[in-house]
Amino acid sequence: MNRITARRVRRACLSAAGALAGLAALGSTSALAAPAQCSGSNITGQGASVMKVAYQSVFDGDFNTSANPFACNGTQGNDGKPVVSYTSSSSGTGLASWGVGGKGASFIPTNAFVVTEEPPNPTEKSEIEANETSPGSAPESLLTIPVVQESIAILIHLPAGCTATSESFPGRLVLANTTLEQIFLGTINNWSEIKDGGDTLTGTCSSPITRVVRLDSAGSTHILKKYLNLIDSTPFTTETSTSQTWDELSEGAGNTLWPKAAGVTRPKANGDSAEVAQVAATAGSIGYSSLANARANSAFIPPSGGKETAVFWAPIQNSGVKTKKETFADPSTDGDTAEPASANCAKEKYTNGKGSKFPPASTKETWQAVTSETKQKNYTLCGIAYELALTKFSAYPGTTEGEEITDSNFLDFLLAAKTGGGQLLIEKHDYEALPKKLDKESAAGAALIGF
Repeated sequence: MNRITARRVRRACLSAAGALAGLAALGSTSALAAPAQCSGSNITGQGASVMKVAYQSVFDGDFNTSANPFACNGTQGNDGKPVVSYTSSSSGTGLASWGVGGKGASFIPTNAFVVTEEPPNPTEKSEIEANETSPGSAPESLLTIPVVQESIAILIHLPAGCTATSESFPGRLVLANTTLEQIFLGTINNWSEIKDGGDTLTGTCSSPITRVVRLDSAGSTHILKKYLNLIDSTPFTTETSTSQTWDELSEGAGNTLWPKAAGVTRPKANGDSAEVAQVAATAGSIGYSSLANARANSAFIPPSGGKETAVFWAPIQNSGVKTKKETFADPSTDGDTAEPASANCAKEKYTNGKGSKFPPASTKETWQAVTSETKQKNYTLCGIAYELALTKFSAYPGTTEGEEITDSNFLDFLLAAKTGGGQLLIEKHDYEALPKKLDKESAAGAALIGF
């Protein structure tokens, strides 16, 4: 019995006694059946622009074409083909659509799921659950389910007339962890100050660094700031003249705030793609984005960008913070080439904050403290994307059982690790499957979804 069937059977059994009596009175010879796989309605999800490629180019379409037993290509379950679509906005916009943001924010039932790399903190979890028709009727109804890993690439556009190379990655700069943090802090301000791993800059390189950041609240910003906090957790003065740490600025209202000394530049539009385009158009700039969105911009891949050009993504130190022997890793398994590969996050080690065991006990817990470690076998600046779901959709206004069924089916498909399942399909699309440590926990979370 697969977990879809098991979950449906458990729900059906809750009313079995009363149902059988009613059927007998009607003279029926058939038993009430639990909702069948692929019998749900079309649904739409919203959230992280970092996951645009994963959902719009891989998951959504394959759900209706894969022969995987958890998909819905017209031959599984009741042979239905419910369609899943994804609106790429931002992690912040996705969270707001489910009621995060205090007064004025409300639950939007047309979003059957939310995708975010900034998982809800305890306050945000409470804000979402406060949207129940009868608050408290479905305690711990919000599920934060890990679905895939990604790497955040640090984007470089050297000043005009400046060329760079390093001993470990010829034709590109590498960045030590302390250098990365000090650039975004605003204490390293000139390209000529970067001298990591045998870096050599020649030509007109004595130019100020322009720091390009996301305009909107973003999961990629959350992942970056969590990582910078591992490098240095000392408070600094923000743009609003408050004293805060990187960790405090990684979530909620602080997500769009930066150190005052950094003097950041923001694109005019929301989304990862807008930031990537801004870096590509601005000589002397540095930025960040998902690997998938960076490679989707031709400025960062050959022949326009990449090795021995002014525009590329930088390998980052993967040997800790203050170590005598510095090593560096690329966010991609095949470097800045035109062909998509996998995010270089295999066997990534994550932490759940000081004194807390990773992973959290279940998907009913909050996951906002999770971050990667600064010492890894591969790339360090990786993160987890989460899909938010509900244990009791009916507790929220405007939801339908058809919506819940497809949401459950879709998540089972995303988490399937056999041929045609989401965890294998995502390979070679600039993402990485979940660490094995999370397989069972994510599946257990998906099994809790109900109407």
